[in-house]
Amino acid sequence: MKRQITILSLLMLFTSTIISCKKDETSLKAQMMGKWTLNKIVTSGYTAEETLKDPKKVNGTVNYGTTSDYIDYKSNNDDQVELSLSGNRTIGEYSIIYSDQFTMSINDGLNYCKINSISANKLEFTAKIDKTNVTKVYYLTR
Repeated sequence: MKRQITILSLLMLFTSTIISCKKDETSLKAQMMGKWTLNKIVTSGYTAEETLKDPKKVNGTVNYGTTSDYIDYKSNNDDQVELSLSGNRTIGEYSIIYSDQFTMSINDGLNYCKINSISANKLEFTAKIDKTNVTKVYYLTR
């Protein structure tokens, strides 16, 4: 009888271990991976001097929304991110820091990003460019 109880206990332990293990489908990286259409970027923090020197540095909202405007978080081992704005492509890197934060190194420098909201078809995050007061809020959809 003791042997049967031990075998039954081991079987229950083994079964509960297998049932409790599941794939990583909810990590930030798993949710972010893939191509997102860029709808708009809301920028703030550029000084008047910066906007006069470089016309690309603009405070305010820039609307996108065409299929050529996207951010693609690659699933390769290099953690690459591809940004395409008005046909200009940039390749950079991203790295997950916490369950709701990541860094992204792209054309304007190192960005410290915090997720505002994420779902299967919507991603919104705020990025602060390193060593500046510039913040950008990205609005993406699939």
